Order: sequence, then C-alpha cells, then structure tokens
Amino acid sequence: MSQRGLHRNTVQSNARRQWRTHIKTSFALTILLTLGFALTLPAQNPPPIQTVRITLRADGDERQRAVPAGTVAGLLKLEKIVLVKHDRVTPSLDTKLEDGMFVLVERVTFEIIDEKVDIPPPEVIRWDKRMTAEPVVIQQGKPGVGTQKRCIWRKDGEISVQWTQSLKVLVKPTPTIIRRGELPSRGGRILYMVATAYDPSPASCGRYASGRTAIGLKATKGVIAVDPKVIPLGTRVFVEGYGPAIAGDVGGAIKGNKIDVCFPTRREALQWGRRTVKVTIYE
Repeated sequence: MSQRGLHRNTVQSNARRQWRTHIKTSFALTILLTLGFALTLPAQNPPPIQTVRITLRADGDERQRAVPAGTVAGLLKLEKIVLVKHDRVTPSLDTKLEDGMFVLVERVTFEIIDEKVDIPPPEVIRWDKRMTAEPVVIQQGKPGVGTQKRCIWRKDGEISVQWTQSLKVLVKPTPTIIRRGELPSRGGRILYMVATAYDPSPASCGRYASGRTAIGLKATKGVIAVDPKVIPLGTRVFVEGYGPAIAGDVGGAIKGNKIDVCFPTRREALQWGRRTVKVTIYE
C-alpha cells in the first residue's frame, strides 16, 4: 500500500471513532435530561396542603388556628404544647382533626400535704331527771391535736377533688360533759324573785370555793342557790334571762324570794348584777 493510501485509512478510522463517541455522549445527555425533568417535575408542582380550622384552649388561653389536617397529637406538637404526667386532652391524641373541632388541654396535678389539725372534743351526755330539757354544760371540752394527709387534685390550678386520710392523734381531746333531762309536761309555778349572781371563785363563794355546791354539783352555769324553804333543793326551774337551772346550792344571804345564779367567770357574774326576774318552778 502506498503512503497516500495508508494516510487515507487512518483519517477514516479516526473519523469513525469520533462519530461513535459523539453518538454515545448525545445518548447519555438525552437520558440525563429526561430523568432530571422527571425527578424535578413533582417538586416544581407540589399538591395543595389541606388545612382545617380548629379552636384550641390550653394554659388559660383560647385561640383559633388554621392548621394542616392531621391528628390532635400533631396539633399539640405544632403548637409546642408538652403534656406531663396527669394532663388530659379532649378529644384523644389519635383523633383526626376536623374543621370546626374544639381541642381542650387540661393541666392536672396531684399532691399530698401533711397538715396539723384540731380534733374537736366529743360530747358526753349525762341524763338527770331533775334537769329541764335545756342542756347545762358542766365541763367544757378542749380540742386535741393531730396530723393528717390531705390529698388534692387540681385542674388548671383549681382544686377539683380533695380528701383527708391517715389521721394520727398527737394530743387527745378532752370531752365536753353536758347534763340534760326531760322537760316537764305540765306548767310550773311562777314566782318573781330578786336574782343576784356568783362564780365559783373564793371571792364569791367563800366556803364553797372548792367549786362544789351544797348537794355536790359542780358550781357552773345552770346551778342556782335558793332558800330551801321556798324552792326545795334539786328542783328544776327556769330563770328569765338566764335559762334552765337546778336548785343546787344555798347561801347565807339567800332568804325568802331571792336566788343567786351561778356563772363560770367573775366577769359574767358582775355583768348580771342584781335584777328582778320571773322564775318558773317545776314541781
């Protein structure tokens, strides 16, 4: 082969290689452009996001929102509302949101408090047929002291339910002792008498300073001193302005139509003073 023919074959071979390379490159670019268009097309035209209008009440605030359709749990996450131990949500977290829905978040807490309490004194009734129906306190009780646990449920800061339990007595209460009896069924005899007052102290009672009366009763309100010749000892009476009482004591200055009514304190006795009263005597 001549030199010219060899040169011509070489040129033709290079041209064929360049053509094949051009064809391959064009085919690859066509595939890439096709795939790229297909991949980017959805992003360039996203579907519309469906929204619903809801009303949300939480932490003392009520607000209306247009939010993407989803669940109540998603709404709380969107609103950055974090639930803790006892909190309640209505409707439930997995409920799908609907247009016009009302969502309520309630903050609920529970606590137990140790507290000191007074224990009221119990009442002890001592029946006495000589007494009228009106009771007479012969010993004033004193409250005791104890501790107990108070359990409290709160909803949005307000107490919703509470109760106490586990009472432990530290100091026992002293009972209140009350003497009472039956009210006579028939009317009594009426006398108008001069009434003075005394108290169980030595300044008032003298030899009765022990606090006991002539018939052994404790000198307190509801016991009066009488002249036994006018009102026999043990008789039930009703003194105007004073109340029901029993003739349970005597006095050196109490003669005839006079009585001396007892008060537990000197101050009360002085406030009573001296007055004329109607006394109903029950035989």
